[in-house]
This record gives sequence, structure tokens and C-alpha cells, in this order.
Amino acid sequence: MIRRLLVKELTELRRDGRVLGSLAILLLLALGAGFSAWQQARVQHAAWHAASDGEHERWLGQEAKHPHSAAHYGVYAFRPPGPLAAFDPGLEPYLPVTVWMEAHRQNEALYRPAADTGAAGRFAALTPAAIFGALLPLLVLLLAAPLISGERERGTLRQLLAQGVPPQRIVVGKGLALAVLLVALLLPPWLLVCAVLLIGGADGDVLLRWTLLAVMGVLFLGGVALLCLLVSACCRQTRTALLLLLGIWATGTLLAPRVVMEWAEIRHPTPSALEFRQAIDAGLADGRLRDERIEARAESLLRQHGVDDLADLPVNFDAVRLQEGEEHGNRVFDAVFGRLHDGYLAQERWLQGAGWVAPFLAFTALSSGLAGSDLLHYRHFVDSAEAHRRMIQRAMNDAIYSQPETDGERFMAAPELWATIPPFEYQPLAIGDVMRFYGVGWAALLAWFVIPLLALLRVSRRLAP
Repeated sequence: MIRRLLVKELTELRRDGRVLGSLAILLLLALGAGFSAWQQARVQHAAWHAASDGEHERWLGQEAKHPHSAAHYGVYAFRPPGPLAAFDPGLEPYLPVTVWMEAHRQNEALYRPAADTGAAGRFAALTPAAIFGALLPLLVLLLAAPLISGERERGTLRQLLAQGVPPQRIVVGKGLALAVLLVALLLPPWLLVCAVLLIGGADGDVLLRWTLLAVMGVLFLGGVALLCLLVSACCRQTRTALLLLLGIWATGTLLAPRVVMEWAEIRHPTPSALEFRQAIDAGLADGRLRDERIEARAESLLRQHGVDDLADLPVNFDAVRLQEGEEHGNRVFDAVFGRLHDGYLAQERWLQGAGWVAPFLAFTALSSGLAGSDLLHYRHFVDSAEAHRRMIQRAMNDAIYSQPETDGERFMAAPELWATIPPFEYQPLAIGDVMRFYGVGWAALLAWFVIPLLALLRVSRRLAP
């Protein structure tokens, strides 16, 4: 019986020209957005490789100089696009792409791609993730709204029940027809992307992220479809079901993101650029702990080598002063930058939490997180660049430490020293860390799938004309 209901529903959907027209429009939009996103990601990857390689060559091309001069010479670290940014660019256009790494200071990241897009950039927001998260649910509700309420309006629901068809089977048949339609629409492009990733030599992390995106999509769209069937089953008229579902879609997709982000900003305000720099300058100016550590190191080295003057040490004490200055700055940077990034991530958690009210918010958070285009991955990049900067400074100071000055002559390092510094290679955040951070979002999507399902099963038992 379920099979017959399924065939009947699919036949009606196939004969409905509005369904085929909507699917064709959505498919064209998806193809255009996918090709545009892939092309943009390809250009970004090429630019990132060229910039990273050129920057390392610039570092290796330094002439012989004092290592501290090389530390001030500095080097740029460039942030690569997210592993699946072609599907969901997320915050990529609004996040800086490079960090200047130099001695004594952790610099803020620079150059947001959105600043270079010009007026045409406002038309580039249609991405595969936006189509999947915003437009496809709209199509689902247009298809699902009349599935049960339409039967009730036409009087055919009474006939089906009078012939002894269990109401649960009616609901299951209509739900399966909707599921088959969505699978036929989405499975081929998902498999196509899998093939492209495998041919392109994508690693296991990228394939796992793409698989998790599919799981997330099933939960999200499945929850939307179940909610639409539930509303259709509860409404006496298709018009009522359609208006109610359109109101839910507009509230959850258009209004909720704006309200939640405003509220998150109020609960976790971010400092202005002036306040941020003042906090760093105030922390760097308080050098009491640094001076105490330098004095303690001096006394320790004098006792160790049995001399009374720092000039008589077989090591260069200037390197100790430089490194202690770096350590003092590192403590300040960890505190100030940590508060800034913690505030950003707290706002991201608010977005996840709001997914319990509007599943589109949970979908948005999870999609950008799995694609690697969110604030969590940006912070990981900034932390990785800072770790690389500190490694460079320590290597330069170690080279100074082993070369005490004699007769006032400064040590000049050969270019071979620069070759000991490896190029900056950013590794994306481990997928396990991503899943832990977005646990609330996963729970919200699962709840939006299970609760409508249980409610629909309960309503279907009492389905009446």
C-alpha cells in the first residue's frame, strides 16, 4: 500500500509543471553558484601558493646581517582558503588573509577580500550553501504544504480513510515521495563533488568534512520536510498551511540571523580598534616582571660561569634581554588577543544556540565550520602564525646568544641561517576539534529532526477529514 501511495505521489509531482519549473530554476542557480564558487576558490588557491612561495624566497634572499635585523626584516604568513570554501565561503570575504610576523610584536591580520570587491560584490552572495540552506527549504515547503491539507480540501482524504487505508501509511507515503524527490535532486551533485575531490587528490580530512556536510544536510532538510508535513497535517486548508510555513521560513531565515547577531554583540561586545591597541600598549609598558626575570638570568649566568661582569660571559647577554622582551610581549599578546578571539567565538556559540529556535542558524554555523571558513578556523590560523613568529624570534636570539661580541664587533649571520627557518605551512584545524566546538549546533539540528518526526507520528494517528 505504501508503494502504491508513493507511486501516486511521485506521478502527481511529475505531472505538476510548477514542480518541474521550480526544480529547473533551482538547478540552474545551483550550477551557476557552484561554478562561480569553484572558479573563485581556484583563483584564491593559486594566489595563496604564489604569495607564500614568493614570501619564503624573499626571506631566503637576505644578505648577511645581524640576526636581530633579520627578525625585524620579518615575513608574511598567508591564510589559505578553507578546505571546502567553494561550497560555503562563510566569513572568508570578511576575514583578513595575511599576518606580518616581526620581532617584539604580534600584529593584527590584514587585507580583507571584501574590501577589494567593489560595488559588484553585493551580488556575489549566492553560494551553494545559501541555495541549500535558504532556497531549497522554500521549495520544500511549497511542495509539502498541500500534500495532506490538499487531500483534505479535495475530499480525497475522507475517501482514503473510508477504504481502510491507515492514516499513518498516508503520511509515510507522502513523506517518502518528498524524500525520493530530494534525494534524486541532491545525490548526483554530491557524488560529482566526491569524484572531483578524489581526482584532485583531496586528503581524508576534506572527504570526511564533505561527508559530514551531507549528514548535516540530511538532518536539516529532513527536519524541514517533517515540519512542513506536520503543519500540512494540522491545517484544514492549503492556504493556511502555506501562509504559516512561509511565515516560519521568513522568520527563521531572514529575521532571526539579524536579531541573534545583534543580541550576541550586546552580550559579548568586541573592543574598538583604539581600545584594543591601548590594551596592548599598556601591557607592554608594564615591564616589571620582564626586568625581574632579566636580573635573575644575569645573576644565574654570572654564578654559572664564575665572572663578575656581563661583558666577561662566554655568551651574548643581549640575546637574553631580547628573548625576555619577547616572552613579556607574548604574555601580553596572549591575554589581549585571547580576549578578542574569545569574544568572537562566544558570539559564534550564540549563533549555534539560537539553532534550537531557528534551524537555519545551526545550519549556517555548521556549514561554515565544516567548510573551514568560520571564526574558529581563523583563530587557529592566527595562533599558528603567531607560533611561527615566536619560533623565528627564538631561533634568531639563539644564534645571537652563541656569538658574544668581541672588541665591539657585532655578529653577522650568513644566509645559511635563514634557510634553517622552514616556510609557514598552515594545517587546517582537526575535524575532531571542529565537531566538539559545534556540538550544540549538531544537537539543535538533531532535535529539529526528531521532534517534528515524533509530533507527526502522533498527529497521523488522529488524522481526520
